Amino acid sequence: MGRLIGTGGMVAILALVGLFLGLGAYFLADVYSSDSEVTASEVSSSYVDDTADPACFWPVLDSAFSPDAPEAPESVPFQGCAPEGAVIEVDGDWIRIALQSGEPGEADFERRASGIKVALVVDYGLLVLEAYDNWGGSGVFSSLIVGHMASPDALTQIRSYAFGDRCNGGLAGTTVESNGRLIANANMTPWDIMIEPISDLPFDAQWEAGKARFGAAFGQASSCAICCSAVTREYSWDENGDLAPVGLRYGPGTAPSSDDLLTICLEEAVRAAAGEDGLVSAPERTTLGGLIDECAREASN
Repeated sequence: MGRLIGTGGMVAILALVGLFLGLGAYFLADVYSSDSEVTASEVSSSYVDDTADPACFWPVLDSAFSPDAPEAPESVPFQGCAPEGAVIEVDGDWIRIALQSGEPGEADFERRASGIKVALVVDYGLLVLEAYDNWGGSGVFSSLIVGHMASPDALTQIRSYAFGDRCNGGLAGTTVESNGRLIANANMTPWDIMIEPISDLPFDAQWEAGKARFGAAFGQASSCAICCSAVTREYSWDENGDLAPVGLRYGPGTAPSSDDLLTICLEEAVRAAAGEDGLVSAPERTTLGGLIDECAREASN
């Protein structure tokens, strides 16, 4: 079993869940509700002796990112999954796990580091977790995990939504609106902003379309796992209970993410197209496209 380190004594995921009660009693109720199942209020009072084990969610994270991984299990326990030698740490809202064997460069070197935290819990047992995972390389990939607490010990009816690697589409965070609706935001690189007008094209066609439309500027926009911008892609839940993009988000007053003139121009284009609400929704995409074209012309001159 893994060992727990942290500042708490008896720490429970279900106690953490209790902090989030009341944030949205009817979120996705038509998708997940059931009168016969244990509610989050009941579950949150069922304390356990140890913290939730992020390793229990490894099969879910594997299936989200690897086409060769087995399908995600129908039920995931909250405890008892960490391999021998793993360290579980409570770090604020996050519960983190790290496992390493050997040293870098050695044949038996293996490392995995993951974390989970509660994004939303609803009083009929719906639980949404933010998660990240690193398999020993440089990539840190993020996900949303949605499930139902049909018992105090396990999560069922699991759905996972894979995001990207930090700035490359990684999960920037989640918020809960006053009406209980959960909003998720994914990071965008300056490159992601630039190709927004052609993002509906197949991936293989975007390169030629981008060169034709944006000229020399097309190769200048930054795109890497640490090339964040001040813009995120916002997601919410559609009528089918699935996560769907709703637009690009720019927070008014947010400083540019770099001193690169093209990046500043692209971020300003999103701000201008978004207007007072800070969100570029579908009707505003045409306006944004024209502003991005102007940024490309300036950068190419």
